Amino acid sequence: MSKCDNIILIGFMGVGKTTVGKLLAQRMGYRFVDVDQVIEKETGLSIPQIFSMYGEGHFRQLEGETIRRVLVHSGIVLATGGGAVMDPANFSFLMENGCVVALDASEETLWERLKSCKDRPMLYSDNPREKMRALLEMRRPVYYKAHFVVQVDGKSPHEVVDEIITMIEVKEEG
Repeated sequence: MSKCDNIILIGFMGVGKTTVGKLLAQRMGYRFVDVDQVIEKETGLSIPQIFSMYGEGHFRQLEGETIRRVLVHSGIVLATGGGAVMDPANFSFLMENGCVVALDASEETLWERLKSCKDRPMLYSDNPREKMRALLEMRRPVYYKAHFVVQVDGKSPHEVVDEIITMIEVKEEG
């Protein structure tokens, strides 16, 4: 399998993985798969329900199983959950099974996008902004180990897709 038979989008919640992923899949002629949406469809539960009923550990197990099942196919743009890469086994598997593109945004951009969300269990806290900052500090070093990192601040989803496609073309040429 050539490296970019699959394109895997990682990054913090609210960075735009689903929005960019759908557009990227259209442009590439690939199938778009959102790990969280697959889990919700298969369990009949929302992500917040899974967290509250079974805990984060159970959710992470489902996430890892879903990633492995989906990536047996090629021609996929996969949007992962923001914390999927924190499991070293998941991160290695993703890096070996496609081109991993980390989308990144400033803390300010992310907070603007997330502050009114009620469906982000990782931010359930007395101080969601501080919780977001702590998670971002913990996860960003892992995101930055991706094959590519794309800053999304001030860019439209179409501009982000253009940048990803250009990076992949350059990589495949040489």
